[in-house]
Amino acid sequence: MTESEFETFMTSLRAPGTPHISPKRVINVLGIRAKDLTAISNPNGNVIIRDNQSTAKMQRCLRNLARIFSAARANHESPEQMVYWFMNYPLPQFYYRTAFEMYAAARTEELLSLLTANLYETRGAHPA
Repeated sequence: MTESEFETFMTSLRAPGTPHISPKRVINVLGIRAKDLTAISNPNGNVIIRDNQSTAKMQRCLRNLARIFSAARANHESPEQMVYWFMNYPLPQFYYRTAFEMYAAARTEELLSLLTANLYETRGAHPA
């Protein structure tokens, strides 16, 4: 996917008139329930999802999702393909859990390490 396509995708997730990612738009793109996103962002409490009053925890969670998408975009031709991979593709390195399951388990850094290693392997280079 091109940088422009990714930029358009990320802009589609933005809460109008704010510098924040819209929880409602993420829910729609991923096809999950609001309570699922709430549980991921704040497993020990309840948050009402509103675009104009997103909590700091929710935004931190959504920024981690954006980091995963940014790392995954090089391996996908379209945002739709990337989201499908994120939600459904079993990853052998993580006992066949999906990227979504890893994200939901707060294992973003491990997932990013895998995506970065795959990117370097695909390009024939190694991280410094």
